[in-house]
Order: sequence, then structure tokens, then C-alpha cells
Amino acid sequence: MFDSFLVALNAIMPTFLLLAFGYFLKHKNFVSSEFLKQTNTLTFKFFLPFLLFNNIYKTEITEAIDGMTFTIAVGSLLLLFAVLCIVVPRVVREPKQRGVIIQGLFRSNYVIFGVSLVTNVFGAEEAAAASILSAVLVPMYNVLAVIALTVFTGGGKVSLKKTLKSIATNPLIIAALLGVFASIIKLRFPAFLETSLRDVSRLATPLALIVLGGDFSFRKLKGNMRIAGVTVFIKLVVIPLVFLPIAVLAGSRGPSLLALALAWETPVAVSSYIMAQQAGADGELAGQLVVLSAVCCIPTVFLMIFILQSMALL
Repeated sequence: MFDSFLVALNAIMPTFLLLAFGYFLKHKNFVSSEFLKQTNTLTFKFFLPFLLFNNIYKTEITEAIDGMTFTIAVGSLLLLFAVLCIVVPRVVREPKQRGVIIQGLFRSNYVIFGVSLVTNVFGAEEAAAASILSAVLVPMYNVLAVIALTVFTGGGKVSLKKTLKSIATNPLIIAALLGVFASIIKLRFPAFLETSLRDVSRLATPLALIVLGGDFSFRKLKGNMRIAGVTVFIKLVVIPLVFLPIAVLAGSRGPSLLALALAWETPVAVSSYIMAQQAGADGELAGQLVVLSAVCCIPTVFLMIFILQSMALL
């Protein structure tokens, strides 16, 4: 039991401390909002793509992740989206909140939290499962978000054509696909390039979490707390409780199981706030879901890893 506690603690505390460090730096004025914005852009366009590519390209794809994991990930996402599209419009009265809630319940900040937590538990060599899965989930999140915000908001319009273009040029997706291709052809670099690639990729997770922590503000939690709280509870507790047993019964174990679990358990993607604003939806609620889910995921992810480790599933 104590060993399981240590595994969970060692997995989640680095994430929490980096978020807290980012919050400290920003709110003690060691860094500016402009610095965080520039660092976020740099991390998204360079460091995270390097991380995904480096995690994937030296991995045997067939050994890192199997068809069952892909099937569960894609199937659960599509099923969840379909159920939300039926249920949410019937229980949420405010039209501008419907698309935001649907998006908040299925869309996760998977690249940052998923990959880093799998790495914390199993090591960088086992993080390929989460990295490869991100190549599938990230474009699906974006397309489904456009549908939810366009169909159920009734406000402004999000351009599907523009979104598809942004998906095709997304550095994270390109890097993951290039990593898969490099793995298939068994591409190898000279030692000095491999060392440089590894060193640059190691910057990704710390910087991404520091920036996210720096952007955090308790003031953003004011208003809509009831509906935001219920939404985050469903996202971080109810949805994982529905899909995790299915993954376990299907035989998923180890890095693949944790990669799947984090697809359901990680906080709402930061970009969902921007898309909600563009769609004329309730941008304030979207921002609150991002902040509240980031805070609440720390204890819920800890408990999830602790329970799975105690059951010898990881």
C-alpha cells in the first residue's frame, strides 16, 4: 500500500510543483505576461514537438501501443461526444453554455499532462504510448470542438475549414506523425544529434507546466461556480469511472492503461477557452473550466494512479 502511495506521489508531485513554481514566478513579478505568452508559443511550436518526436521515433510502434488501445481511445471519445450532444442541450438552459460544457467534458490537455505523467511513472522510454495516442486524440479534440461550438452555441461561427487547416499545420500532430514514420523506417541520427534532440525535448514539460501555472488566477474562478463545479466533477470523476473499468476488462495494462486513463482524467485544454470566445459562446465559463479542472486534477489523478497501482494494473 505504501509503495503504491509513493508511486502516485512521485507521479503527481513534479507536475504540481512546476505548476506552483510558475504561479509563484508570475505573481511575484519575476516574469511578465508577455514572457509567458512568448514562452508558451516557443513551447508549442518547438519544445513539445521535439518531445513527441523523440518519444516516438526510437520506439517499436507495434510494441508501444496496440490496436485495442486505439480502439478504446477513439471509441470512448466518440461515444462520450454523442451522449453529451444528446444530454447537455436537454439539461443546460443557457444556449451559450451548451457547447462550452460539451467541449469541456471531452477535451483534455493531454499532450502536456498525459505524456508527462506517463513519463513520471514509467520513464521516458515507456512514454511512447501516450505520445502516439496524442497524434490521434489532438485532431479529434479540435474537430469535435468545432462541431460542438458551432451546432450548440447559436452565437458566432467557428470556421471548419480554418480549423482543419490548423490541424494539418499543428506542430504537435506533425511531430507525432513524423515520429511514427521515422520509427517505421527505423531512422537513426548521429550521436551528437540524438543528444541535442534529447536535451531540447527535456525542456518541453517543465516549461509548459510553468507557463500554465503562471497563467493561473484564482480571480478567474468567480461566477458560474455551481455549473463549473458539476462539469469538472463529471469530467474528472464520473467519466473515468465509466470508461476505466472497460479498459481494464479489455485487458489494458501498464503504460497503455495509464495513457488511456489520462485521456479521460486530465484537465480541460487551454485552447478551448480561445475557441469558445471565437464561437460567441460563454468564454468566461470556458476559462473557469480550464482553471478549476487544473486545480482539481491534482488529487483526482493522484487517487487514480494510487488505486491502479494498488490493484497491480500499472
